[in-house]
Amino acid sequence: MKRRSRSQRLVAEINITPFTDVILVILIIFMGATPLLVESSLAINLPKSSTLQQPPQDVYLMINASGDAVLENTQYSLRFDLGVLKFKLADLAKRSPDLSIVIHGDKDVKYDFVIKVIDLASQAGIKHIVLATEFVPGKK
Repeated sequence: MKRRSRSQRLVAEINITPFTDVILVILIIFMGATPLLVESSLAINLPKSSTLQQPPQDVYLMINASGDAVLENTQYSLRFDLGVLKFKLADLAKRSPDLSIVIHGDKDVKYDFVIKVIDLASQAGIKHIVLATEFVPGKK
């Protein structure tokens, strides 16, 4: 029977390089998919319009029927976060004086929520406020 000498030791290490590579790929996938999940989490059913206008392509604010709003991938509750939303709109208005905001309000949203958002945008110094609709051709 052959014995190992004391100078030759058995190496028992786990190679974690492939595991680290897989974890980094999964992290990159989640970092890319997270902003898409926030925007798609609000189901918005836009009201219909018979005229087609291209809104300015600046800032979009989406409001769902339950009173939650999304502005630049951040969700706000219009019942509790009005001060934070006003601060964010004021910061956007300072950065870009000719800022236009496009409000995508669900057709079943309470009218009060849309008015609150328009009022906050006006107080923040935003002069161009657009309400988005869905175009239906041929309907008057």
